[in-house]
Amino acid sequence: MSMNRIVWIQDESSTDPEQVGLKNSRLAALSREGLPVPSGFAVTAASYREFVDAARLGPVIEQELRGYRAGRDLVAVGAAIRTAFCDAPLPPVLGDEILAAYEELGGDGTEVAVRCSPVAPVEEVRDELFLHLNSGAAVVAACRRCFAALFGDVAVGNRELRGPDHLAAATAVTVQQMVRSDRGASGTVHGESTFVRIQAAWGLGQPAAEEPDQYSIHPGARPMIVRHRGGKRIKTVYAGLRGTHAVPTTPAERSALVLSDDELQVLAQWSLTADTMFERRMELDWARDGESGRLYLIEARPLVFPAISISTTRDVPVLQR
Repeated sequence: MSMNRIVWIQDESSTDPEQVGLKNSRLAALSREGLPVPSGFAVTAASYREFVDAARLGPVIEQELRGYRAGRDLVAVGAAIRTAFCDAPLPPVLGDEILAAYEELGGDGTEVAVRCSPVAPVEEVRDELFLHLNSGAAVVAACRRCFAALFGDVAVGNRELRGPDHLAAATAVTVQQMVRSDRGASGTVHGESTFVRIQAAWGLGQPAAEEPDQYSIHPGARPMIVRHRGGKRIKTVYAGLRGTHAVPTTPAERSALVLSDDELQVLAQWSLTADTMFERRMELDWARDGESGRLYLIEARPLVFPAISISTTRDVPVLQR
């Protein structure tokens, strides 16, 4: 299998963001530190470029952008470019390698998640996320959709303002085994001052859960843990090919804390490891598989705090979100 098209997240070469994208490179680095990342592979930025060249999408992109600069609506331009991506066939060798990699994960019947992993932090790419896919054909189609997401309306408009060459932009794609958090739980964790803050709710973390449990942990040999039980009245679960939907939680779920003290300490250690590795505060998405009971790291990204500004009409700070 050609390593410039497919790179396994646990491989030595998988931490190069120019090859596998920023999301994949962070997950790969943390996986090598021993954090449990779901098995999977990256369809590389080289694959994206090969697809664009083979399908002759460059002239289509340039033609549509000329129309935008001449006054055509941005939404129509972006939609036309994405349609061209979705209609174009992948190069046969690329399609075969994606299918072969999926076969290594288990093949048809194995549930995977597919999402974008741009190579540059400035790409405002809509985070296309395809869950619960269980066939090679569906995985290939999702990869093509992720390639097309590089030309979302916001991404196109912002690249026009900044001036970079649209044809120089690239994205990789993440394909990973599904974590059945719809039957378990999910949330976020990040460091803050001397504490680690954790949010947890039943079901999927997308969209963000309302009234989650919230925990503050001071790690150490004798950790201090502050727990706040949230209402957790709703959880998001899979709805087969229809995607996801929200359902009421049970009385037992609403009255219980999502995470045990042992799990809280594990997540707090993940946060400390990520902050140390990337030399900045990171926010981690985690999920607990409802079938195996295992905790997994799903995504790592730089933590962005809301800006604080001072009102000109009052002598009190105003929090701008």
